[in-house]
Amino acid sequence: MKKVETTNAETGGKTAALASFAVELKAEQIPQSALRAARHCLTDAIACAFFGSLFPWSRIVVDATERPAGLTPVPGLSVKTDPGTAALLGGTFAHAFELDSLRKPGVGAHPGATVALPALAMGQALGKSGVEVLAAIVAGCEVMFRIGLATLHSAEARGFHAPGITGVFGSAVACGRLMGLNKSQMANAFAISGSMTGGLLRFAASGDGGMIKRLHLGRAGQSGVSAARLAMAGYEGPSDVLEGHFGVLENFAEHSDSSQLIDGLGTRYEIEKLCLKRYACHVTAQAPVQMLRDWMSEHGFDGSHIASIHADVPKKLASNHADREPGGDLALAQYSLPFMLSFASFFDMDDPFVLTVDAIKDARVQDLAGRVELKADPELKGWATRVRVSLKDGRVFAGAPSSFIGCPEMPLDETQLRQRFARLTAAFPQEPMGRLLGQLEGLKDVSNIQSLNLSVQPTTAQTGVAV
Repeated sequence: MKKVETTNAETGGKTAALASFAVELKAEQIPQSALRAARHCLTDAIACAFFGSLFPWSRIVVDATERPAGLTPVPGLSVKTDPGTAALLGGTFAHAFELDSLRKPGVGAHPGATVALPALAMGQALGKSGVEVLAAIVAGCEVMFRIGLATLHSAEARGFHAPGITGVFGSAVACGRLMGLNKSQMANAFAISGSMTGGLLRFAASGDGGMIKRLHLGRAGQSGVSAARLAMAGYEGPSDVLEGHFGVLENFAEHSDSSQLIDGLGTRYEIEKLCLKRYACHVTAQAPVQMLRDWMSEHGFDGSHIASIHADVPKKLASNHADREPGGDLALAQYSLPFMLSFASFFDMDDPFVLTVDAIKDARVQDLAGRVELKADPELKGWATRVRVSLKDGRVFAGAPSSFIGCPEMPLDETQLRQRFARLTAAFPQEPMGRLLGQLEGLKDVSNIQSLNLSVQPTTAQTGVAV
């Protein structure tokens, strides 16, 4: 696409500062720790997308989406398409089963689905190097995480699913950088992104329709690609779209702090707070489930021995993640802390394949879920919880879990990352998956990422996932 100079020069505001940073950041300036986090983010996102491609709700999106011919592959599909469509499908696949990455503490952002996969799609379309793609992921995450910080993670108090807001900007930055946008064009990519944000949280309160949640991240990635393309072609928008009157922070956030948009920009690398999930459930259940499973292993009990579970939780968690009766809706079950605690007491959630519609309908799970009590505690924030498990024999276990394997303070090492990749891609032929993983581990030395083969089909014996 021809680059068009635009008249909307940066005005010196916070949006402009972010846009300038996104363009001017040099790969050689980025700490190795940040580049490593970007590689882990991309590797995990690809694994999640391969796994997510197996599900029927992912196939619906594939079948309903026009796929123009292009140079960009999509994990698990044989076709190649354009970057926007690849970002839509890849992001939806990655978020298809509550496995994709976040930031800790949470800011309403999913970097793997909304930054890493769009960057990969654009990088493959343009024949970029591994280093260029990693630097684009870093830039996208630095911007996206700061926008999330500036919202004080309060968009969901207004009923918006936050990744549908933050993700558009992360995708636009990563893709715009790879496309070679100048500062004025990047500022316009921000401006356009502001009018492409969306995603409602109604599914969390309606008792049905959880499938829609998965689409929010794919749409965010696709919208970011569109914003970058429009900006390159000369389309314009308001220069202070983030901090201005009627802008993103004012409209989408219940509370906000625009100073967070540029705090530590270029000196503190937010991507180093990357958080990979251990279990296929919402992040608020990760630490409680891990603690429960540790107690079960150490003290020799399971769900049949539990009389009740009580959890003190933040107000938002009590409001949005308390569904005890998700029926046969897997997305709602995975989004519910009470239900996941009950489920984990009967099933080993280290294996994502155990989460099926039949399993969540298990009478034992449903019965115990009704005995899990959540109580909102105004002093608790973020993902903090206090959990008490009472057994039928009178024993009581209590704790306040704050971390889980995959958090920045408990990161996966290279061996654990390989094991996770292998587990999530187990339905695909081992040889091409192993070759892809090797390329990802050495991504800084890859001169053209078109050499990464994502067009791998599941083995005949393992197509699909039981749902």
